Formats: sequence, structure tokens, C-alpha cells
Amino acid sequence: MKLRDIVSKINPETVAGNLDLEIESICYDSRKAEKNSLFVAIPGFKADGHRFIQEAYTRGARAFVVEKGLNPLPGAALIKVPSSRKALARISNIFYNYPSKKLKLVGVTGTNGKTTVTYFLQSIFRQAGIKTGRLSTINYDLGGEIYPATTTTPESLELQKFLEKMLINQVKYVFMEVSSHSLVLHRVEETEFSWAIFTNLSPEHLDFHKNMEDYLEAKSILFKKMAPDKKALINIDDPAGYKIIKETSCSVITYGIKKQADYQASDLSMDGRRVLFKAKINGKNEEFEIHLPGFHNVYNALAAIGVAREEGIHPDVIKKGLKDVRRVPGRLELIENKANLNIYVDYAHTPSSLEQVLLSLRKLTPGRLIVVFGCGGDRDPYKRPVMGKIAFKIADYVVITSDNPRSEDPQSIIADIEKGIVIEGAKKDKDYTTFVDRKEAIRFALSKLRYKDALLVAGKGHEKVQIFKDKVVPFDDRTVIRELLRESDLL
Repeated sequence: MKLRDIVSKINPETVAGNLDLEIESICYDSRKAEKNSLFVAIPGFKADGHRFIQEAYTRGARAFVVEKGLNPLPGAALIKVPSSRKALARISNIFYNYPSKKLKLVGVTGTNGKTTVTYFLQSIFRQAGIKTGRLSTINYDLGGEIYPATTTTPESLELQKFLEKMLINQVKYVFMEVSSHSLVLHRVEETEFSWAIFTNLSPEHLDFHKNMEDYLEAKSILFKKMAPDKKALINIDDPAGYKIIKETSCSVITYGIKKQADYQASDLSMDGRRVLFKAKINGKNEEFEIHLPGFHNVYNALAAIGVAREEGIHPDVIKKGLKDVRRVPGRLELIENKANLNIYVDYAHTPSSLEQVLLSLRKLTPGRLIVVFGCGGDRDPYKRPVMGKIAFKIADYVVITSDNPRSEDPQSIIADIEKGIVIEGAKKDKDYTTFVDRKEAIRFALSKLRYKDALLVAGKGHEKVQIFKDKVVPFDDRTVIRELLRESDLL
């Protein structure tokens, strides 16, 4: 593609150099530059891409999008723009020929439930014989080609490349998680969504957002950008849903349990490891069954039901699609074992998600409820004592340990969590204990587990590494639990 064709569509501030260059690839990482690349210099949080222009040039890049004025390079073009991130999104969309316009994109945003909603949707649409793609925290499914997820929502360049690949793979619908970071950092800029789903809002990422108002404003960006002929599906039980409804000009459909909604669940019950509920569709109460424990998953199922039904999928197909989802990696994932012990792994790493999961297990557990969890370093320190307090109030025994401590001292993070427990009157060794080593924490919790008890190992879910200040080590809660069960001949 000619550089001139790209530049004519991005409205730059200034342009210098040869615009008749043939652009063969785009990059924002200088290490990926090659002959005839266009390099976009992004001022990042840790490093400024402008510092790596010379390296990209040496590797063969001949066009550069910048925010800062730079000296011309021989044979190269410089394009100055107000925002490199926005420019990257627009350029990527142009280069890959506007793929989102040829797909039906369903964006899911909110604090909790995004991943499960995408899994429910994909299962339903597959049941209907429709080829789908999924971009989620767990992995990227490009219509049968699976790649590990690096971020919840890919950077704009990768996003457009993935969408183009899905078109090649004959995908019709794409279900993707849209994080607040991606909205603020313009990763989904220029991407056309057919649907936007709002799940819920609770405190998270307040190390990135100034406060809850700022966090909600970030989530609202997706809905503000929806065209009038598109649709939004809103959880009306969450107070933030009302603000989001006011922010969008597209058609709004609601779902919920407590308040009257277009798709409303009733008659909820948990039977063993199933959740049963009814939802009214076309004036008829339809019965649904899901095999993911917890009433919070009814909300996730309702979101999927709403989109599927509005897209014309028959209720019987929706029922089968929901029922077929027996596992979402790291989301109240049951670890099977010979002794039929109730051991679950869940990604719950916010106060609200930990509370929801513990309350769900409390209803299912005739014996004691034991929880192992920690909190991440360099993230939301306010939530540490809050999560400690929640864990102590709902569980019978709490094991506090490391999560991903990153640059912080793990013991210091544990001490912050303990504050919330001690305020509630918990006594060490009687009501809770601490282990810096996460594996030893899990080992100890397993040793306390008896028939009819339940153990929740929370915080990391599907993650396969543990991040420390000076190293990243392999660590998957599910693998560790299975190893420890195997040592006791229980697997």
C-alpha cells in the first residue's frame, strides 16, 4: 500500500519526505521493523518509542509516525500527528482494509464476567452452525487458530490483523472482551461494533484510573461510540448501567434478575453443580440450565441469551449452547479427583468477584469453606484489606498468600490483607494463616480439606506464571493442585 494513500486518511499535522513509498508492514516495536515498514512511535508508560526510531530505521523502516518533531532521515518520510496511539489504530484499520465492517463484533465490557459471556456466546452461535471467533483474557480464537492472549484486548495493530485473519477463516461473529485500558489507550478506536454489552462495575484498576467515576467514564467510551443503528445490552441491576444508557445513542436492551428487564431471570436454583433458571422470551417462560456454578453466572448467561435471541437464534439452540459450556478455564473450575473433594480455581481478584464466588460456594457447601488467595503487587492496594474482610466473613478458614507480587515485598502485601481480617476479630492459626510461598499455601489448605468441605484457590485462575520483582516463574494453580493431589494418590 502506498504511504500517500495512508497519509491522506489520517489528517496529520505535518508531513515531510517521500510519500510514494510502498508500505509492506506496520509496527510500533522497533525490533519488528523490516524493509519498507511504517514505524509508529508511541510514548509508552515505561519507554518512549521515539527513542527507537533509529533502530527501526536501521532495520529497514522508511516511514515514521511521530508526536514529536525529529530530524529527517535519508530516504524516509516523517508524519507528525497529535496522538500516535490514535494514528496507529486508524493506520492499522486502513492497512487491513476495515475488517470490522465485514464482521459482526460483540464487545463485552465491565469489571467481572466478560470472559464467561464470550464463552457462552461462542457456544450458542456454534450450536447454531455459525463460525465464530473470540478474543478474551484466556486466549485468542481466530476461527480455529488459537493464540495465547498477551492482553485482555489486543493492541490496535494486532486487533485489526486478527480481525482480517478471521475474515480469511470465514468467521461471521466475533466475541471480544473490551477492557477499560483498551478504551482509554485507543486500542479499539476505529473498530465497528454491532453490539456492546455492559456486565457490571466494581472497584478495580484504580492504580490506572483516578477514581470510580473515571473508571466508569472509561467503560462508557464504548457505548458513546456506538452508531444509532447498533445495539447495547445493559445489566440494569447495576447502578452504573443507568449512566451508560444515557451515554449511548444506539438501541438499548436490558437484562437482569432483580429489576424488570427485557431479559429477566426468575426461579433461580442450584442443584448440585447446575444452576437452573427461567427467562421470558416472546412472552413465554423458557427454562435454562447452566453447568457453571454460582448465581452470578446467571447474569452472564442472560447477556448471551439477549444477544443470541436478538440475532434470531431459536431458544432451543440457546439452551443447548448454554448447557454445553461445562468449563471456562480458571472460572470456578472444578479440579476432578478420586476422593470427590470439592476443589475450585477461580480468577476472582477483586472484592466483588471474590465475594460473589465465595457466596456461591457457601450455598453449595454443607461443610467448611476454605479459601486461598493473595493480591497482586503494584495494583490497587486499597482492595487488600477489603478482600481480607470479605474472605473472613464468608469462609470458615482463610489462607493468605502471594499472588503476583511484582516489584513489591510479598510479605508486605500479605500484611495489608491481614489488616482487614484482624479488624473483624480473626485470630491467626485459629481462623486464618499466612504463607508467602503459594504452593505451600495450597498444600496446607488441601491438608485441611475433608469430605463435604470446599476449597477455593482464587486470584490467578487461568494464569500460568507468577510474577516477581526479578523473575517470572511457571505457576498454574490447577497444575499445582493436581501435582499435590497426585503426591497423595488422590488424582
